[in-house]
Amino acid sequence: MSNSETLNQPPEDTGKTSRMTIWVIRAFFLLVSAGTGALIASSETFNPKDEFTAWETILGMIGLYMVVMVLEMLLRSASDISALVFGLIVGVILSLLSHSLVMLALPGLDDTYGPAVRLILICVFCYLSVVLVFKTRHRFSFIIPYVEFHRQHKGPRAMLLDTSAIIDGRIADICDTRIFDTPIVIPRFILRELQGIADSSDKLKRVRGRRGLDIVDRLQKSPSVEVIIEEGEVPGADSVDSKLVRLAGSLGARVVTTDFNLNKVAQIQGVSVVNVNDLANALRPSFIPGEELPLQIVREGAEPGQGVGFLDDGTMVVAEDGLEHLGRNVILEVTRTLQTSSGKMIFGRVKQQGEGGGRSASRKRG
Repeated sequence: MSNSETLNQPPEDTGKTSRMTIWVIRAFFLLVSAGTGALIASSETFNPKDEFTAWETILGMIGLYMVVMVLEMLLRSASDISALVFGLIVGVILSLLSHSLVMLALPGLDDTYGPAVRLILICVFCYLSVVLVFKTRHRFSFIIPYVEFHRQHKGPRAMLLDTSAIIDGRIADICDTRIFDTPIVIPRFILRELQGIADSSDKLKRVRGRRGLDIVDRLQKSPSVEVIIEEGEVPGADSVDSKLVRLAGSLGARVVTTDFNLNKVAQIQGVSVVNVNDLANALRPSFIPGEELPLQIVREGAEPGQGVGFLDDGTMVVAEDGLEHLGRNVILEVTRTLQTSSGKMIFGRVKQQGEGGGRSASRKRG
């Protein structure tokens, strides 16, 4: 298949083809493992005294391959595999060096306990190295056969989700459109904050927290985006917002939020911000002065004589002379719109009273 044909394939077909190819490779190496077991059983070099039967070696090699395959399936990305290999290599090297130092300091141990000490050091250092590399694999690039010890600045910049953006939920819909070709990073302290909100005694907070956890689960299951849970902590920062801004600065990532104050603080500290409200406002059709729209006046405005209503998407509409029509449906003529990061407001004058004052006539946006 040519490169142009591959590029023209739908993403779903490409993903299915890739998964099928991986399973074919797994089946091939399963046969290779079985053949290797049979070769060991029949070889005088590897089995000189016929200690192992053919079935024992074949099943043993298949079992060993199945363990390796399960481990490979648990590792979700190439960076995970690279981190595992790199950690094992570093662990073996450190264990050999430490064993040499121990034997040099305590030469009497070599004859009696040398092999046991070597095995213990290999287990300890391999474990510590693998865990350390896994915890920091998203901060550094570990590329085999060579290693880059620098922050990940190549390719698309990651997006760091704030609690408000997760609870808002629109980020999941945006990711489903495949408009973002960048990993989504959710820090562990953000998940802890969501868990705390979900366990709150306040019913409204509980609903918001559970909605946020559902959005995280939806993002993790989405095939349209890669979600990374950042385990690292941020020393010297007390509040969640300050931790988020510092972490974004250290990772070179962008903060995704709907919090207006966090937006300003991040920009002051030189951190790029994606405000979901700004994005929604940019995609929302604009009202033109002179355009008419039906509206129900539901409450009094901030200025004398003003009435306030809302569109179905939550946009506030201020009727300059609408207080006398409180509780009624009217036809409003738009005079101006005000669009900010906090949302959008529409101002207008009542042109005529509409019909059916008991029901909402807010214009549906689509």
